[in-house]
Amino acid sequence: MSRIRRVWSALATAMLAVLAHAAAAQSADATPALRGIVRSAEEGPMEGVVVIAQRRGDAILTAVSTNASGAYEFPRDHLRPGEYAISIRASGYELPNSSKSRVVAIAASKPATLELTLTGISDTSKLASQLTNLEWVNSFPGTAQEKDVMMRNVVNCGFCHSLERIARSTHSAEEFQSVIQRMATYEADHSSADRIQIASLPQPLEHLQWWWRDIKPISQWLATVNLSDAKTQWAYPLRVLPRPRGKATRAIVTVFPLPRASSIVHDLDVDSKGNVWFGNTAWDYIGRLNPTTGEFSEWPAPNFLPAAAPGLDRILGVLDIQVDPQDNVWAAVGGNKLAVFSPASAQWRSFDVPVVWLSPFRAPIHAGQQAAWVTGITAPPTDGKWHENAFRLDIRTGKLGHGIPLYEDKTPPVDPFHTNPFHFCYMSDQDADGNFLCTDPVGSAIVRADAATGRTRLIPTPTPLAFPRRGYRDPQNRFWFGEFFADKIGVIDLATDRITEYETGTKYLSPYYARPDRNGDVWVSSTGSDRVLRLDPKTGGITQYLMPVYYDARKVVVDLNAKMTTVWLPNKNSGTLLRIEVPD
Repeated sequence: MSRIRRVWSALATAMLAVLAHAAAAQSADATPALRGIVRSAEEGPMEGVVVIAQRRGDAILTAVSTNASGAYEFPRDHLRPGEYAISIRASGYELPNSSKSRVVAIAASKPATLELTLTGISDTSKLASQLTNLEWVNSFPGTAQEKDVMMRNVVNCGFCHSLERIARSTHSAEEFQSVIQRMATYEADHSSADRIQIASLPQPLEHLQWWWRDIKPISQWLATVNLSDAKTQWAYPLRVLPRPRGKATRAIVTVFPLPRASSIVHDLDVDSKGNVWFGNTAWDYIGRLNPTTGEFSEWPAPNFLPAAAPGLDRILGVLDIQVDPQDNVWAAVGGNKLAVFSPASAQWRSFDVPVVWLSPFRAPIHAGQQAAWVTGITAPPTDGKWHENAFRLDIRTGKLGHGIPLYEDKTPPVDPFHTNPFHFCYMSDQDADGNFLCTDPVGSAIVRADAATGRTRLIPTPTPLAFPRRGYRDPQNRFWFGEFFADKIGVIDLATDRITEYETGTKYLSPYYARPDRNGDVWVSSTGSDRVLRLDPKTGGITQYLMPVYYDARKVVVDLNAKMTTVWLPNKNSGTLLRIEVPD
């Protein structure tokens, strides 16, 4: 009995030691790498200030936000030991003494502390450099109709560069007409960092139209919001949006800059191992990021000239990227071909598509489904009209089914921004039964087609002219999408064709892509606001996370295998990949 007691005592002691060690390890992991409080004389402790850390010699940025007490913390596993430059983002505030950053040393175990005191900005020119496109359009004087023309119709301005360029320019109304004429010749999926000019598609100044709109009124209004007529200062106040509060401050954002210069990332996707695959639209490359190591790899991608569009300059790079259930990477390479890359063999395969022009792939490949849909435009027959067809793609063989003609129903609402309304599929997906669907921005509808019968129908959005952009189907057989012109988030129940819309509450937020996470919340990219949205469909509540950098994202990807809610964005204009992590 005594021996048994001694054995049990030894086991108990060992167990206590193991538990103590585990508790100590858990406590060490929970200890932040860096913490502090952000204050200002104007506000005291400041909530919603984005604090940004960059290790010396490293291009990666890591950011967190301050809570209601002004406190911030960087998790231990997000900052390696070393010397870091610490900067902030908070419109209207800066670090004092013209210092853009502070330096702090991060140790391997002991948390570092850095208190930050910000000063308010009184220099209008300096404040102007902090404004987002959304804040600029809110600041611009003018009627809602004048602003709508630029934000709802001539949307290419903010897609390629900041509206600050317009505000700081000195062009007269007449000079703006020439600027618009020149800008209209640039390929829209690039940016000011890497311009592709389509010389074969000129827009003579005498036409005086841009996106079917007379550019004279646009030019006249733009000349009232800039620094023309020898103005040295704007005659209107600069308005900043409120900083994030509450749940919007609980996110860790990591920015991964691409090593290849002047890169443009239009699309990305995540494989089963958590690697991020992306297409570099500025180059003929497909790339992969290992987020754990920060290592980038790239491979040359095939690219094909349009088969029946002579005179068009060659457009480099790839647009859409989709990873299939076998971790093969499908890419839209232009022309009349699809291509798929095998990471295992590092080899490409290409497939002919019987169309004149293949629309960018933009067709999610869902787990458990072995097919996707492709839309393509066929040559004009005797009626002189272009026709778009949907083709079902077998991702195992690359073979396409027979084309289904789209737009048999000619009754969608008319978009008054276009004198000759037309319909086209912008992004494709499929329902749970494998039937085709796509967004029709100009027709402001969702297009559906039955794979067996070929019957098509259009379901108009409840809000006219909503301009549905891109989205994703959830496990409940609902397709979520951004309503770009309506500033709403839409969802169609694919069992009933019923569309429900959710308000974002902010005009010109311009929701683009919507995708649900594993908790049922829906993540949405917003062009021009530097904010990422998270919708709770149960309450309709919207959380806006402020990014540490300027971003323009055409897609949202959720990593369903990550430990916490993890969202990825392709930052097109800055050549970076953004990761957003939020504790569930």
